[in-house]
Amino acid sequence: MATHVGKSLEIKKDNWPQDLVLSILATLPAKSLLRFKCVSKHWRSMLINPDFVEQHLENQRKKDYPQLVFASTGSKTDIVLESVSIVDVKVEGQEGGVKTRKSFERSCLNICHLPPDVCYMTNSCDGILCFYGKTNVFVYNPGTREFRILQIGKVESSLATSYSFDCFGQLFCRYHLLGLGRDQVTKECKIIRLFRSKGEHENHNHECEVFTLNSDVGASWRGIGEVAYFIRPAQQPAYVNGALHWILDDRHANPSEVIISFDLHTEKFKAISHPSCCIEASLDQYKRHFMGLLSLRNSLCLILPESSLQLQLNIWIMNQSNGIWEKLFCIDWELMNYKIPLAFPITELKDGTFFVCHCGDNLQIYYPESKSFSEVLLRHERVVMPSAYFESLVSFYGEPLVN
Repeated sequence: MATHVGKSLEIKKDNWPQDLVLSILATLPAKSLLRFKCVSKHWRSMLINPDFVEQHLENQRKKDYPQLVFASTGSKTDIVLESVSIVDVKVEGQEGGVKTRKSFERSCLNICHLPPDVCYMTNSCDGILCFYGKTNVFVYNPGTREFRILQIGKVESSLATSYSFDCFGQLFCRYHLLGLGRDQVTKECKIIRLFRSKGEHENHNHECEVFTLNSDVGASWRGIGEVAYFIRPAQQPAYVNGALHWILDDRHANPSEVIISFDLHTEKFKAISHPSCCIEASLDQYKRHFMGLLSLRNSLCLILPESSLQLQLNIWIMNQSNGIWEKLFCIDWELMNYKIPLAFPITELKDGTFFVCHCGDNLQIYYPESKSFSEVLLRHERVVMPSAYFESLVSFYGEPLVN
């Protein structure tokens, strides 16, 4: 009888439309899917299929809220990742009506056994986080707990200090600039490193090298030569649609060039369009210092001061199809009664509001229509590096992290 039932279940299982099975599985969290890999070789092959990985990632992006990840240096030997899930909570209003407010579900994860110099965080990409130091890079996917450590090699420098802060209070290594992204053709993850050769002064252009995170066990950094653009130090790149973007330094020879992109497939740099007001800003060191790049709505965004006197930050967004920029909203810095560093948006919520982080520790909501801020919703004791995060199954051929 048991054998008959088993055969019946097997027949029914084989009659399930595979497209339906995959559509259901693509809505599940990564933790469940990792367990399902053990069901059979067939299920494992389905779940690691590149098309399924992309479908799962796309479903995650369609969620009402992303997760927020805050990385802070706990000590010399670990980095603490705090994952914050945004949830709606129903509360009673002053007039007895039911309203909703945003709250958080928090969890912490200690990432141990990291190289001691890994204490900076660059941009995240498709559920993958990247940390780096002077001689090591640590790549990590919290959804799959896959990690990989890359050695850069010893970097000599005559700089007085090994780090610097940008206008948003984020800490950066001065030895090099790192960016993480995915080639939209091959779907491979790549790490881009911009650096100056030993003995070269900060006034020299950067050199560039690339590490492709593929299955090649003998993979190493590939030099692609000197960058023809003078890139501003101490900034985090913005990753959008297969390209990394940086702001050029005010010492760049051509003042009409403000933003450059690096295509992760062709591995070429080029200057791209920018708002017309950037030309004036490029001649003003104050404005240039407070310019920054972000990725919002899956598009490239630029933060730009209104003027040197008015403490207002305009957020511009670029249309990916035609390269035309338009103003998205404006943050009135004076309303916050804060000094430097400034607040910057992390991610947009489904109701059109934005989470902003200030001083690297306070999290608030910004309401563009009323140009106002909420109370501080989350406060950290240490300076943290915030990032919007969508869970993914994207692999970079690492190994499972075991605490």
